[in-house]
Amino acid sequence: MASFRDICFTPNEFASIAQIDKNLISSLETSGALKIIRRRLGSADRKMIPLENMQEYFQNIRSGRHGDQRIQSLQPKHKIQMFYNVKGGTGKSTLTAQYVMKTAMLGLKVLAIDLDGQGHLTVNLDILDAHERPTVYDVLINDLPLSDAIMNVAPCLDLVPANLGLCNIEIPLNNKSRREYRLSEAIAKVADQYDLIVSDTNPAASILNGSMLVAAELVNVVCATNPLSFHGMSLVMATIEDMEREFKHNLEVKIVPNMYDNREVISQEVLGELRSQFSQHCTHAVVNRSADLNEATKRRTTVWDVNSKGIAAQDIKALTHELLFS
Repeated sequence: MASFRDICFTPNEFASIAQIDKNLISSLETSGALKIIRRRLGSADRKMIPLENMQEYFQNIRSGRHGDQRIQSLQPKHKIQMFYNVKGGTGKSTLTAQYVMKTAMLGLKVLAIDLDGQGHLTVNLDILDAHERPTVYDVLINDLPLSDAIMNVAPCLDLVPANLGLCNIEIPLNNKSRREYRLSEAIAKVADQYDLIVSDTNPAASILNGSMLVAAELVNVVCATNPLSFHGMSLVMATIEDMEREFKHNLEVKIVPNMYDNREVISQEVLGELRSQFSQHCTHAVVNRSADLNEATKRRTTVWDVNSKGIAAQDIKALTHELLFS
C-alpha cells in the first residue's frame, strides 16, 4: 500500500487526469515534457508517472514553459478556502482531504490547515503522531509563527495538523485581543508561499471557525443529502451572513451535496430542495456515496490510488475543478 507521497500513475490514468489523448503520452515523453519511469509490478516492467513528475508537467504547462496554453495562468479563483458545517457526520473532513490531495496532484502548492480537535484531516493525510506536533492552538494562543507549525506530507502538500489539545482553544482564544483576526493575520504571513490554502473546521459555531470565516474567501459548506443535514442549512447560512455583516467581509459560499444515493427517494428529494432553495450556492458537482471514499480513508490516500476509474474519482475531479475555477 503506497502513501500519497509515493503514488504513481499509469499512462492511461495520467491521460485521464490531464484530459489529453493517451496516444500523446509517447510524444510528451520524447519531447521531455513528461518524465516517465519504469517500475517492476509483478513479473513485468511497466511505465509509470510518479506524483512529482505529474506535478512538474502541470507546473510547466501553467507557466507556459511547453507552449501549451490550455491551462496556462489557471490559478484558483479563491486562494483561501474552508470546508464548513456546524453539523457533524456530513463527510466534510473526507472531502477536504480528497480535495487537497487532488489539487496537489495538479501541481498547485497547497497548505491544509486542520482546525478540528478530532484531527480527521490530519489522519486522512497519514499523520499519526499529531499529539507530538504544534497546532493552531500554539499559533493563536502561544504566538508560535504559523510557519513553525507547518509540516510537509507530500510533494506540493503541507499541513498544519490538529490534535485533541485544539478542543481547549475556545476559552483562551476568547480572552485574546483581536481574537477573530489572529488566524487571518497568521495565514497572511505564509500566504505568498502557496497557491491554495484550505482548512477543515470543527462541526460547531465556534470562535475558531469564526476566525477562519474572517480569513477565508470561499466557504464550502458540505451537506449530506439527508433530512437532518438539510434542516441545519438555514442555521449555517445565517451564521455566515451574520459574520459577513459583523466584520464587513464578503464571502463566496458554495454548498456541496455529499453522500448522494440516487437509489434513495429521500436523497433525491434533499438534493432537489438544496438546488431549489440555494440555487445560487449549490455546486453542479455532486459527491455520490461510494465505497471508494471509505477505502481511501482507510488507506489514508487518494481515491485515485483506490480506483482511478471509479465514481468517487470522477466526483472529486468534477468538484475540484468547480471549487478551484468557478
